[in-house]
Amino acid sequence: MGLFTSCFGEAGGYKGTRNGRRGVTKAMIGAPSNFVHTGHLGIGAIQSGGLPPSKDPQKLKALMSQVRAALDEESLTTPRTEFPTHGLLPRADTQAAEFVRKYPKYDGRGTVAAVLDTGIDPGAKGLQVTSDGKRKMLDFIDCTGAGDVALSDAKTSPNLELRGGSGRLLRLNPEWENPTGNWYLGMKLLYDLLPGDVRANVKRDRTEQFERKAQQLADMEDSDKDDPEAKARVESLKKLSEMYKDEGPILDCVVFHDGTQWRAAIDVDESGELSHAAALGAYKSTGDVGLLCRKQLFYYTLNFYDQGRTLSIVTCAGTHATHVAGILAAYHPDEPENSGVAPGAQVLSLMIGDHRVGSMETGVGLTRAVNAIVEYGADVANMSYGEPSATSNRGQWIQAVSREVVQRHRCVFVSSAGNEGPALSTVGSPGGTTDDVIGVGAYVCLEQMQAEYGMYKEVNDAVFTWSSRGPTPDGDSGVNIYAPGSAITSFPAYTRERLHLANGTSMSSPNLCGIVALLISAWKQEIGGERISPFRVRNAIERTGKAIGELHGAGLVQTDDAWQFMKKYVKRTFEDVRYTISIDDTSIARGIYLREPEESANVRFFKIMAAPVFPTSPEAQAEKDPQGEHGQQENKLKFDFEQRVLLVPSVSWVQVPNAIYVSSIGNTFTARVDPTQLEAGRLHTATIDAYDSDCVDRGPIFSVPITVTKPLKVDDSATVELGTIRFRPADIARHFIGVPVGATRAEITMEADNSVSQAVAPSIIYLHCLQLAPESRFRKHWLLQRVSIGHKTFGSGGSTTPQRHRSMMPVTGGVTLEVCLAQFWNQVDMHDVKVTVKFNGLVPVSSGGGAFADSGMLEPALVLNGNHLVARAEITSLVRPEYSIKPSATLDRFQRPLRPNKATIFPLTSERDTHLLTGTAIQCLELEYKLEISKDKTSVRFFMPAVDTQIYESWADNFAFSVFDANKRRVATQINYTSLLSLPRQGEYLIRAHIRHRSAKDLEALKDAPLLVEFTLASSITLPIEYSLASVFTDTVGSSTYRGGFLPKGGRAALFFNLCKKVPGEVAPGDILRGSLTLNNVTAKLGIEMIVPAKTKVANETAAEKPLAQEDQDESPAAREQRELEKELRRVRLSWVSKVKEDSVRDALVSELTSSSSDDEQRAEALAAHLKALDDAPSSLPWTEAAHLADDRAQRILEVASELSELVRPLALTARLYESAESDEEKRERKRAEQARSHMRAALQSRCRALAALTSLTSCSTTASEDSAEFVHVDSSTDVTAYLRDYEKAAAEMRQWTDSTTSAAYLIATLPLFIAKHQYARALKGSLDWLEKAPLQASNATERKSMAELRDQMLGKLQWSIWLNHFHAIAPIVSPNAYEKL
Repeated sequence: MGLFTSCFGEAGGYKGTRNGRRGVTKAMIGAPSNFVHTGHLGIGAIQSGGLPPSKDPQKLKALMSQVRAALDEESLTTPRTEFPTHGLLPRADTQAAEFVRKYPKYDGRGTVAAVLDTGIDPGAKGLQVTSDGKRKMLDFIDCTGAGDVALSDAKTSPNLELRGGSGRLLRLNPEWENPTGNWYLGMKLLYDLLPGDVRANVKRDRTEQFERKAQQLADMEDSDKDDPEAKARVESLKKLSEMYKDEGPILDCVVFHDGTQWRAAIDVDESGELSHAAALGAYKSTGDVGLLCRKQLFYYTLNFYDQGRTLSIVTCAGTHATHVAGILAAYHPDEPENSGVAPGAQVLSLMIGDHRVGSMETGVGLTRAVNAIVEYGADVANMSYGEPSATSNRGQWIQAVSREVVQRHRCVFVSSAGNEGPALSTVGSPGGTTDDVIGVGAYVCLEQMQAEYGMYKEVNDAVFTWSSRGPTPDGDSGVNIYAPGSAITSFPAYTRERLHLANGTSMSSPNLCGIVALLISAWKQEIGGERISPFRVRNAIERTGKAIGELHGAGLVQTDDAWQFMKKYVKRTFEDVRYTISIDDTSIARGIYLREPEESANVRFFKIMAAPVFPTSPEAQAEKDPQGEHGQQENKLKFDFEQRVLLVPSVSWVQVPNAIYVSSIGNTFTARVDPTQLEAGRLHTATIDAYDSDCVDRGPIFSVPITVTKPLKVDDSATVELGTIRFRPADIARHFIGVPVGATRAEITMEADNSVSQAVAPSIIYLHCLQLAPESRFRKHWLLQRVSIGHKTFGSGGSTTPQRHRSMMPVTGGVTLEVCLAQFWNQVDMHDVKVTVKFNGLVPVSSGGGAFADSGMLEPALVLNGNHLVARAEITSLVRPEYSIKPSATLDRFQRPLRPNKATIFPLTSERDTHLLTGTAIQCLELEYKLEISKDKTSVRFFMPAVDTQIYESWADNFAFSVFDANKRRVATQINYTSLLSLPRQGEYLIRAHIRHRSAKDLEALKDAPLLVEFTLASSITLPIEYSLASVFTDTVGSSTYRGGFLPKGGRAALFFNLCKKVPGEVAPGDILRGSLTLNNVTAKLGIEMIVPAKTKVANETAAEKPLAQEDQDESPAAREQRELEKELRRVRLSWVSKVKEDSVRDALVSELTSSSSDDEQRAEALAAHLKALDDAPSSLPWTEAAHLADDRAQRILEVASELSELVRPLALTARLYESAESDEEKRERKRAEQARSHMRAALQSRCRALAALTSLTSCSTTASEDSAEFVHVDSSTDVTAYLRDYEKAAAEMRQWTDSTTSAAYLIATLPLFIAKHQYARALKGSLDWLEKAPLQASNATERKSMAELRDQMLGKLQWSIWLNHFHAIAPIVSPNAYEKL
């Protein structure tokens, strides 16, 4: 997920608020008032004027010990008188609190802070007004489109009554002003607007309420087992309960224009009664807020787009944004200790977390968000979201943020660095990887420990253990600044928590963002002038950060120091500029990062380009500056720019020139880096600092970060002993190892002898191992575990039992592995841990693959071609001798490509979808794919490698797809990332994919893009592996199983995969079977793929082998040909029975076929063809128009069906005798009997349908929604009564010949009879059974609709209104009129 709240939370569940370090007050043992705290771990200090002075150090020491002991004893029994409120929302250690006390009006007022997140709750405390009385929330915008409601064409209603999309009658408020009289209707599913916890609460309440009513109905039923109808009533109610699923309320929406603005009313009560409802306007202009779920305290606001044709219901997708906004800018006038960092700032809520994908950010949301930042003129933007990305500082959205948001529109963009630490190179995008975004790490200080965490003993200030670290893969520092990473602040009203503790870089980012708002507020009020350059603010923050010993000098933000820096250099125009660093190495980098073994083996030379970046102005755009005045000013600034730069390396192993001259286009210099003498296995960092020769005191104007992780070489033992490491709170031990070529798995063993005292508390040690791969996310090769060291309980005389923890991870040979261990920051005691790393590996000779891809799937190390019948592969052991080699190959899934059946490129017309870089409409490629599923609950996963699994680094604006069933219902949506999903019903599905980009030309290449579908096999396939080619086909020349067992280091062995095994029927030629190859239990599994071979049709017996019957042997060739000709002519005549339209012609043809038949089987074949032609819709429901039978046709069907059934009955009865047939003769007889049985069932089914028609059971309406509609009307005449008796007999006989009374054939044939006999429960149960089994296909849409209507009619007859109302309510959900827009 994209949220950067700590992935692990706090160890030991430290979520409460209790006293941390107990303070000292004057009331305690008469301690003097001038006793002050001087440090986290120190003791009190006595100032002059307190205790009597003493010149004897020993006496003074003894006196201090007495004071300390007295204080400690008293502190255990006396609570402190005040809660450490200053730590609820930490501002002291960053100087923010002191800054606001010093400058009360510089509290963020006059600034707008955009929050790109899950959406802020309008009902949250502290987010209502600013410190200067303005509305706190400037606007709430759903950037994702998840809350969009498509509206109907204009409707009019003189009586103010309209039928809503839910089917409810809507009564409108007569007091609403609507000059045009036009009303626009839409509907939205409530559950599509709710975060998961609210949805669960609403669903639970609704389900409990419904189930109580359903149970009351069930309790009233008689359970008489001898009465079929009574039994059916009980079974039907049981089945209904099993089928029940709460789909949630449908919200009807009414939109109109009041002459000034658009307004909307939402039927949140599901009553249709809007006659007294308020109609809300857009929040930006009205401030209107509504309650979507009253009981849950869940609020919403509205927006209108596309000239009022799109209503946007804005809610929040989670709690995250509200907490973030509380840190940034909450204002509690009566509780100032709960206020945010910048209580005077206004906030713009930009929801980028999409409800449809669990609040994940989407490309659409991100693009619309940056548009809104520009539209609303935000001064600062906070984004506590992010993901690992395959590349740094690249991607179309990253480009838009840098060029437009930051450089042109001068918004300071702040983002969380991520919670994926403590290993190096774990910063996420955009916060840790983007030049123009300030990446913020998370820090914990004393004030946080005291107020937020239940710690009985304090520890030193530190970076949170889980905070992501730099550098980026291209060498940039990654984390630019640190800020407090936890807070207790505002939370959504629906959680029933006013304030809440959360931690993560998600919390440090808004803390810094609030400080930026303070600085901009101060600048606007004290300096004024044009909008401040974001580079000036960033330079001040980074240059004045408090040193905390972190990588490349990133410090803890200091608010007042930054402001003094800004004031000191207010006239220095160079502060409006930042530098980009480009290093021409194997690829363009932004820093020097020597990580892999060969990179640090020799002296390296780097050509470094340093170029200034200038902020621009929207007024300088060509369309806004026709005379070129603003453009002239910008270019004049660049023309006049020059800096004479002094270069200083921070270490002796880096050499650079002393000085370079830099103009507006930058300049290059060469750096010499000599890592050859650096200690192996350790982290080494340095910087090349550049100073303006005219202002050296200002500090570096840019720095080039240098990171060297010179790896340890692994000896022939393939084992690395890292020794015993002593850990204190927040300690981090990093070791770097060059993984041997050919290794596939690393085993990391941690041992603790626990020989320390019982008084030492157990600790959590992070084990974080990481390898980097080019153009891949850091999660591709990583291991992250929390290991508990020490014992939680102690017995007498015990507690020193040694511990051993073993972890394994796949690795790639030849690539550096970081083994990072860190004691969690709040673990207060010390522990010793011994660490060993061992490598194993068996790999195919031609491959080093087998690693996990970004998708989480195992990449193939071997690809087998099924058309070859056998595949040969060699494996080798390059790391160490390998034992117990027992290769096994398993295929458990398969991939199938789907080609689009439709591809369309069109421009998006909404005003929200203009691309910021071009100012033109974003183009959309819509692709449609069709997929048919043969069983319920089929698990599938979709892939489109060109665009999926990318967000920030993506070249496209967005990739998304929705899956729809044959009812047009959306069953799934996935955006950017794909994952396993379950398709609930067998049938046909439409997959509609959207790829958005600013260029239609670029999208053309994807118009034929395949969509890969991955299925899980019903049963996995085990491929036999042999040790020789001959053993694949025969065991006469040796053993048929692999017996290698052992390979020495450097040894090789051949494996032969037997691909002759028949593939399952669910796969097709060209599909790719996927799975894994296991070689032994200490090496990593390798991915394998097998191309499904082409199918061949080979007769079981060749012509030469198949003997001729005796009569055929005696037959002449001419006679044999004549017989074959007559056989073929008969086949053609049979096919024409169903094609002939005239009854007389058909009767003559059938008569000819029966008279020329040589036996009863041929006669039955002719009669079955005749019956099929007469009853041409046997699978249609009897009451549908397609199945209507005229009386004469029904009589003819009865005649043919009777003749056929009498003819085949004797042979059909013998089918049971051959169920366990073994001989060929018995199998032939079984086949004949089964064919006769099939004819018998068809005859009985048609007989029932004909009798239903003759008893007038199908002459009825098919509109189930009308109360007067009846499916049956039984005539009381003598003939009809006789037909009804015959119908009952036919139905009883059909039951004997049918394998299941829930089969479609039986149900279709007998349902009208149940209705005629007023056995409505039996008919209901039949309809439920049919609907449950019927596949969702376009071909049976009419039948499914008709059967649903029958179900509702039977519920009405049974007076089960609760279930009837339920099905009416969900009808628009399960069968919408149109496909939902993406």
